[in-house]
Amino acid sequence: MTAQSIPGPADQRRPAAPRTSRLAGAASGAGGPFAPQGVSFSPVSPSLATARVMAALFLLLLPAAGFAIPAVLVSPWFWAGTGAAIVILAWLLWMIPRQVRAMGYALAGEHLLWRKGIMWRRMSVIPYGRMQYVDTSQGPIARRLGIAEVKLHTASAGTDATINGLPVAEAEHLRQILAERGEERMAGL
Repeated sequence: MTAQSIPGPADQRRPAAPRTSRLAGAASGAGGPFAPQGVSFSPVSPSLATARVMAALFLLLLPAAGFAIPAVLVSPWFWAGTGAAIVILAWLLWMIPRQVRAMGYALAGEHLLWRKGIMWRRMSVIPYGRMQYVDTSQGPIARRLGIAEVKLHTASAGTDATINGLPVAEAEHLRQILAERGEERMAGL
C-alpha cells in the first residue's frame, strides 16, 4: 500500500524565492554593514588615484634603478631586485585605482559614514556630536590635481577620520556642513 499525498494548504504556498548565499549578497554590495540600505555614498575624486600612483612611481622606480646599476656593473643577480620592484609597482598600478573607487562618504541624520578598502573593508561611523573640529588641508601634489582632504577630530582618537581625495569645492562644502552639524549637536549637551 502506497501513501498518496493529498493537496492541502501546505501545497498551495507560493514558490520559494531563489536563495542566495551571504557571500553573494555581500559581493554585490546589497545591504550589509558596508552598504547600508537607504544610504547613498559619495565617491572621492579619481585624481586621488593619480596622486597615489605618482607617489608609488617615485618610491619604486628609485630602488629599481638602484638595483639595475649594480646589475650592469657588478653582477646580474641584482636584476632580481629590479624585477621585484617592477612587479610591486605593477601590482600597485592595478590596486590603487580599485582602492580609490571603493572609498566613499555619506551624511546621515546623526552621523557621518566613511568607508574604504577592498579586501580589508572598513566603515567608520562618526557622530556629529562627537566632532571637536574639522580641518581641510592640501599638499602640493593635491593642489596641482585640484583635490583636498577633510580631517575630522573627535573626542576619541579612535574615531578620527580623514576623507582624502575630494575636489576642493566639495571639501570646503563638506567642512562647513560638518562644522554646522557638530555645533548643533554639541549645543544640546
